[in-house]
Amino acid sequence: MIAYSLHGGNGDDGEKRQRAGTRAGQTAAQLRRARAARMRHRNLVLGLGGLAIATLVVISYLTLMSGVYRLDYTLHELEATRKTLAEESARLDDGISQLESRDRLAAIADKLGMRDSAGYAVAIVPRPVEEKPHGLAFLPIASNWLR
Repeated sequence: MIAYSLHGGNGDDGEKRQRAGTRAGQTAAQLRRARAARMRHRNLVLGLGGLAIATLVVISYLTLMSGVYRLDYTLHELEATRKTLAEESARLDDGISQLESRDRLAAIADKLGMRDSAGYAVAIVPRPVEEKPHGLAFLPIASNWLR
């Protein structure tokens, strides 16, 4: 007997309707539902994964840039310190050169009654004579007892 479908076609739809209550039909329906659920979750997981990757990229960039800005701030701070130290060093060098000037030292020497010497005396100091160590080498403390 040939079954005709109301929807048109060659009769395959009738076979599909007959399979709807069978185990193969139930398994196919369960597989379709599971696949549809996986596809819904797949889109959610892909979206969240993309968002997580974008967040990691932004956080990495911000971390690197904060390190660059911190180093830049430290560099400017050290340059300012170097500049103030260079100015202070120049000021102190001027003060030293002023204190070491020959005119100033000559004026102070005159106030103290000092004068240039006409001649220079050289004293020769003899070197102290070293005693040769005597005694036993393996007993350095006892060598004084054995003299």
